[in-house]
Order: sequence, then structure tokens, then C-alpha cells
Amino acid sequence: MIRHLHPTDSPRILQFRASAGLGNTCTLVNALRGGPSRFPTAKYATIALSPRSWQSCWVENQHGKINGVLRAGPRSGKQAWEISELYLRNSKTSLILDLLEQIAVQAGGAGAYRIFIRIPSDSNASDFARKAGFSTIYRETIYQTQSIHSARSKLGHNDHLFKLRPKCQSDDVNLFRMHNVVTPMALRIKTGQTAEEWAASMEQFGRKSSEWILGLPTGEVGALIQINTTKTQHMFNVNWGTNAEVHLEGIIAAALALKETDDVSAVTAVPDYKQTLANLLENIGFNKQANYEVMVKPLTQPISGTKQVFAAVS
Repeated sequence: MIRHLHPTDSPRILQFRASAGLGNTCTLVNALRGGPSRFPTAKYATIALSPRSWQSCWVENQHGKINGVLRAGPRSGKQAWEISELYLRNSKTSLILDLLEQIAVQAGGAGAYRIFIRIPSDSNASDFARKAGFSTIYRETIYQTQSIHSARSKLGHNDHLFKLRPKCQSDDVNLFRMHNVVTPMALRIKTGQTAEEWAASMEQFGRKSSEWILGLPTGEVGALIQINTTKTQHMFNVNWGTNAEVHLEGIIAAALALKETDDVSAVTAVPDYKQTLANLLENIGFNKQANYEVMVKPLTQPISGTKQVFAAVS
């Protein structure tokens, strides 16, 4: 039986921890932090006691024993959901299909038009996801360097050519236009073609993240830079327009320059349709760390107020 996580599940959570494997999925931020981890017992025991939190968690329970735990909810708006975590007992991988099908029903009932999932490329969870109606949007590679200073030195520190300012809501119109120009049509069809759908499908970059607009010398908006920095790591994500393609080195230099003091590692994710960025990162000392498959499933909306109609059989 698949149901919400309950406060009374705390003892079962402890038992589940002993036989649970690595997570089968993760968010963008967790992918940048090293990927799926072991089951976080303390975290889920706390979630079980919080009504607002456990409503985003589901468990597969049989005979009083938890065999699977799934966490999901909206990305940046109710129209787009994301499966952030999925844990199973080592011998219960076939439950992935049941859990994915059930969460799709829950998301559709909550008003979502699509639900996303990010799966490590070496996991067979993607096979179950396809059976549940998910399809691949793109494959992505995590790139990391151990030294921001070293990477910046190879770029020539040409970030001074650009002006950065905090992103504001009025930028969304231009960013959506940029998205439509640089994103392949096949991807836009799967992720949403209206401004509202695009905004809802945007991935969060963590609670302590910041977003910056990079202005070109012409005064145009050239790129969006997202960063999330800790004492030991600088995570960044860049999206740029065709008008800024020739300035890509400067864009990366500006993204790295947002970590101004300590020399720490830097990490980012590169979709397979941005090969120019992948080549540049490798040239300045970034190395491949992991590969993921980002997938989506379109959802049907429940029809309210329907009436049963019986046709006469002649």
C-alpha cells in the first residue's frame, strides 16, 4: 500500500534505514553536491513529525514494514512537480514503477501538468521510469574543478568586461525569450511552452542561492548566472543568449568571480546540448564527475463536475 508518511512511522523509518540502498534520484543541487546519498534517517524522522513536511512524502508499506520512501513536490510553481528523493529496500527495486505511477496521480490531482525526475545514468531506475511514462529530456554531466583561482587564470580574468546586477522579476520576459531562442524545440515541448509553464519548471538552486543578470557592453541582457556558495564549494549555473555566445569565456569568468576570496572547488551541470560549454570547462581544468538523465512525464488533469452518461445498446 502506498500512502503518506505518518508521524507513527518513525520506528519503521529506523528499521528501513538498515536495508535501504543509495537514493535513486536527486535534485540539481544534490547532484552538484555529490549525488544520491544513503537514507537520511534523522531527516525523515523529523519530517514524519511535521504535518506540513510529511504531506510531501509517500511510503510503500506492507505488513507494517516500509519498503520504499519517495519525496516530491512543486519545482517553482504548482504546474511542475519534481521527484527529489526515492529510496528503496535493496531487494525491492520493482517498487519504483508503483511509486512513480502513484506520485504522477498525486501531482496531476494537485494541478501539475508535468513531473520531473533526475536519475544517475548508471541506475536501472530509468528503465522503470520509462515504463511509468517518463521520457528523457536531456542527459547532463557534472563538471568540477578543485581550484577556482586556477580556472580563472586560464580564462585571463576577463570578467571585468561585464556588469552584474541582481535578477529582478521584470527580467523574466527577456529570459523567457532567451530560453525560446537557445533551447531546442524538442526540449521546449516537453518542459512547457508558455511563460507560466517555463517559470514553474525552473529548477531551484538552494535556499542560500542568488541570481545575477549579466549585462553585455551593448547594454543587452546576455546571461543568467545562479550561484550557491559554501565555505568549501562554489556551485554555479549559467544560461546565455545567442548575443553572448562569443563572450562565453567572460561569462564563466564572471560566474567564478562571484566567489571573491577563498580558493575552493567549483562545480556546475552541463546539458548535452551545450557542448560548447563542456569543451570550455575541460580546457580550463574542470573534470567530469557524474552523469544524469533528466526525464519528464506529462500529466492529465482530472475533470471535475463530470456526469455519467449511459448509451442505449440496440
